[in-house]
Amino acid sequence: MKQLLANLIGTAKVCAYFYHIASKEKPRYLGLVLANILLLSILPILNLLIPKRIIEELTGGQDITLLCLLVGLLVGGIFVLKSLISILQELRETWEDALARRIDLSMSEKAMRLKFECTESEAALSARQKAETGMSWYSGGIKGMSESLVRIGTSFCVIFGVIWIISRISPILLLLSVLAVIVNALCTSKINLAAQEVFEKTPAINKFYSYIYTKINGREYAKELRLYHASPLIEQKAMENAKALNKMDNECARKQFSWGILGSITSAVGYGISYGWLGVLALKGAITVAEFVTCIAAMETLTNGCLIPLITNAQQLMMKANFMSAYIGYMFFPDEAASGKDVPSEESFDGITLEHVSFRYPGTEQWVLRDVNLQIRKGESISLVGLNGSGKSTLIKLICRLYDVTEGAIKLCGKNIQEYSYEEYVKLLSVVFQDFKLFGYTIEENVRLGGVQNETKKVGAQTADLGKVYEMSGIADWVESLEKKGQTLLGKEYDESGVEPSGGQAQKLAIARAIYRNSPVVILDEPTAALDPVAEYEIYNRFHDLIGNKTAIYVSHRLSSCKFCDKIVVLDDHTIKEIGTHDELLARGGLYANLFQTQAKWYVAG
Repeated sequence: MKQLLANLIGTAKVCAYFYHIASKEKPRYLGLVLANILLLSILPILNLLIPKRIIEELTGGQDITLLCLLVGLLVGGIFVLKSLISILQELRETWEDALARRIDLSMSEKAMRLKFECTESEAALSARQKAETGMSWYSGGIKGMSESLVRIGTSFCVIFGVIWIISRISPILLLLSVLAVIVNALCTSKINLAAQEVFEKTPAINKFYSYIYTKINGREYAKELRLYHASPLIEQKAMENAKALNKMDNECARKQFSWGILGSITSAVGYGISYGWLGVLALKGAITVAEFVTCIAAMETLTNGCLIPLITNAQQLMMKANFMSAYIGYMFFPDEAASGKDVPSEESFDGITLEHVSFRYPGTEQWVLRDVNLQIRKGESISLVGLNGSGKSTLIKLICRLYDVTEGAIKLCGKNIQEYSYEEYVKLLSVVFQDFKLFGYTIEENVRLGGVQNETKKVGAQTADLGKVYEMSGIADWVESLEKKGQTLLGKEYDESGVEPSGGQAQKLAIARAIYRNSPVVILDEPTAALDPVAEYEIYNRFHDLIGNKTAIYVSHRLSSCKFCDKIVVLDDHTIKEIGTHDELLARGGLYANLFQTQAKWYVAG
């Protein structure tokens, strides 16, 4: 009983949550649902009372005028009611489709504003998978919820009229109907439980399914699939996935079939007893023909039109609400980093200071950075170097506030960066990551992304004119060679005429985006890692010349690429081991000198 009460309360909360959304988007939606319930409730009562009166007249007075009036009332009433019901349902479906699109959009919006650490969290990824699945074919979303509520409301309204009709003819039939419905309700609950068990196992399997049948067919896997003849392995994994899905579905189907058979047998036995009892009453003359026919129809309405739909849809509503609660759970994952109220000023920007910064990723006990102290002055260029896993990229993530420090503080103008508005703070940063992404939109839209809107704003010694930015980043000739110039789409997702930039062109586009943003702090986090050392060195030097006197942070595992920097910071063993210029660190003969000489041997050997 406690579990049932908890389920009912949970269902009510989920319904309230989604109908609050629906009311904000479509204020008259709830009125439409209630009108639908009212019209659907009138229809079965009309189908019971008027036919009874027609039969009574046929077996009694046989007044032709009255019979025509009754038939006209029945036919006309049904026509008007069904026409209104169809209109309301069509309008409801139109609004429900719009609401479903809004829900889908809200999940996409949530994914874009989700706190960055959640984008790397298995719990959050699984929650989104469950939310998408739970809001689609498992529940039908708001449309599925409303369908259940309309049937529940209709059944609840009709049940009173039907009970009144049956009780006037044979009260004992009410008891038979209730018993049959109780057994049917038990069977339905077991069927729904089997579906719920499948839903709980779905996210992991669906993620694997999506990888095999969608992602792995993308162009980024095309070369490996062919050159390494990967098809047999993929087919094997696909078969394993299909077998797992089939096994799970078959287990569910077996359970649902068994309980469905029991429910059908119970209904058949109930009908047999009811028909027999009414037949006996009719033969004894205890009821008229009209009452016999009406009672049979009323029992059918009570059992299959009221009680079973009422209980079945109540159970389905609880199940749908449980599925849809996954959406609510996902929407309550934390958004972007907590935002302060202060607004940083470019004019007062004097650098970034790290004070006793320590960090470990959420859910782990291992320190990635420990007691890091570093001052990055305005206009200074520094390089973060170290072996893989030394914490270089993690330090960049902390400066970008993709994560917040576990201990210590990162300060800007003497204030903890957490005190600043997050949106305003990140405007100070132009970042190009190793795994930078370009969007399937135009070249111009990719470069303008998050950049200045004022075309006369200065970018170094140049204006923010896109042509100048293309020239500064080295893609001007390539853009000019294209038929649609800067309006050319990247990729072919939207248009077959879109272009696929080469690796070098893509890198330059990402750099152009950073130049156009025109922030006082520029960060390159190994965006050229796929290039050879000489090419990387040339790009870093070129970029260093482009940004002029801006504050710059370079990250590279190739020590020679950042020799030009004012300061080189060497990370190892979760902290800063050395700081100095290239020449100073070589003269010191420490970790940096050892790493540099080791790499230099490889370059010479190459």
